[in-house]
Amino acid sequence: MLPIAVIGPLLEAIRARTRAASVCFYRFELETGSAHLTGWTGREPDSGPAEIRGPVLVDHFRRQSPIVVHQAAWTDPRFAIFPETVHRRLEGLISIPLLHDGVTVGLLNIGRAEPRSLPAGDLAALFALSLPMGALLAAGTEYARLSQQLADRKLLDRAKGLLQARLAWTEEQAYLHLRRTSRRRRVKIREVAQEIVAARTNEHWEVRRAS
Repeated sequence: MLPIAVIGPLLEAIRARTRAASVCFYRFELETGSAHLTGWTGREPDSGPAEIRGPVLVDHFRRQSPIVVHQAAWTDPRFAIFPETVHRRLEGLISIPLLHDGVTVGLLNIGRAEPRSLPAGDLAALFALSLPMGALLAAGTEYARLSQQLADRKLLDRAKGLLQARLAWTEEQAYLHLRRTSRRRRVKIREVAQEIVAARTNEHWEVRRAS
């Protein structure tokens, strides 16, 4: 996920340039078929689901061309899945797919409260954001993935260490136990490691409380 300090000023500049009511920055997860609101500016989005799903979203995953709606955007079925569009009854909407390596990785939705068009030059400048913002989004996603991998490795090493200390196992035996448990329960190995570490933490807490 991109830090708000990185994406915030850019979204605010877009909002000021377009006099938009809101600018929302969505990240796509193609594996789960969902979209996540990564950043926004303007009025804070109404509370809604943490992720957006639905058949209509598939069309946005495939789309690589911008869509401009000048009037009654909130009634457009293509954008009914985005809460800010319907809840605020946005009139104008500029929806720009964010591309990276030929794949649509996200969406930039610029909503306007009034049914008014933008000059052609301003639209062209917005459309040109598709590739650089797509690259920015992809970089943020890759950073988050690597950070998660590092955190998972540390958690796994800690869980293996606890098993080795408690059961006098080798590192390989501890890892095989984690992997077999993960497969048997059909959960990620990270979840098994978290349970082992949490159990050990609770045990320490119980000892301290009793002492």
